[in-house]
Amino acid sequence: MKKVKVEEAVGMVLAHDITEIVPGRRKVVAFQRGKRIEKEDVERLLDLGKKHIYILESDEEGIHEEEAALRIAKALMDENMEILPPKEGKVSIISKVDGLFYVDKGGLQKVNMVKDVLFSTLPNRYPVKRGDVVAATRILPLYIDEKYLKKVEGIKKKVIWISPYTKKKIGIVVTGSEIYNGRIQDGSMIVEEKLRQMRCEIVGKRIVDDEISMIRDSILDLMNMGADIVVTTGGLSVDPDDVTKEGIEATGARVIFYGTPVFPGAMFLLGFLDGKYILGAPACIYYNRYTVFDIILGRILAGENLESMKKSHVASLAYGGLCLGCNPCHYPACFFGKAT
Repeated sequence: MKKVKVEEAVGMVLAHDITEIVPGRRKVVAFQRGKRIEKEDVERLLDLGKKHIYILESDEEGIHEEEAALRIAKALMDENMEILPPKEGKVSIISKVDGLFYVDKGGLQKVNMVKDVLFSTLPNRYPVKRGDVVAATRILPLYIDEKYLKKVEGIKKKVIWISPYTKKKIGIVVTGSEIYNGRIQDGSMIVEEKLRQMRCEIVGKRIVDDEISMIRDSILDLMNMGADIVVTTGGLSVDPDDVTKEGIEATGARVIFYGTPVFPGAMFLLGFLDGKYILGAPACIYYNRYTVFDIILGRILAGENLESMKKSHVASLAYGGLCLGCNPCHYPACFFGKAT
């Protein structure tokens, strides 16, 4: 690779992409690597602030940035991901499925400790859809020594992976005397639509009064109909008339936890009965786009076993568990991120 003045580069082959940035309007590749510079290109290159460019020579040593980025991506991604074509030296990795994205923080740090290697990802347990970018990589120089790539390719531990959502059968129990007696309209269609978007099958819905026996019997009935998960809506507040928690307990289910340090969604309950989950959803699911319900349901659909979830695991949800109601929701370190 040789540095030459733009005016002297006519007929030579460009060794790297050259980007044009118009503040607030666009960022595009103006000249692609491998282009043979022509006389009419000189003025535009000067307009882009390029007095000198790098040109290819036949005796280049090392691996070019595009090939290097492709090798890094292939070494670290799993079968549920695919690679987009290199752009300006960067390679992006996208999801092929709807599911939860996982990253091993220690492994990620190990990759980025390799000289001249950069690898960036979404946060651990981030919900993704097919086509979402989950990671990106590039190297710092235009060429990198083979030995550094081999270090990345030699990392044995799994660094990033996606667990696809599995299709589950869901039963819904809508609690509340005001709904049962027709005083207000049932708003659980919001929850139903969310579940359908996550490709769940709704096997049945029951609207019940605030009575322990009705809640208990409806949950058991839906499970007998084949529901893998039963969701109760209407809330689990401390109001004296709210007996949803007692109704869930009356089924014989074990309450794995009640209450989370996630806002919105503090009054959330997770129960387990005969290999099936009961999700006691807080009333805020009716008016908040994302709640702790999305986090827990996503983990179940991704195949995580939450039956043995400990208090310390629930407490860890506090980090990143504050939803700021962003519209559109875009903060990459947020649990709620792109929850379906």
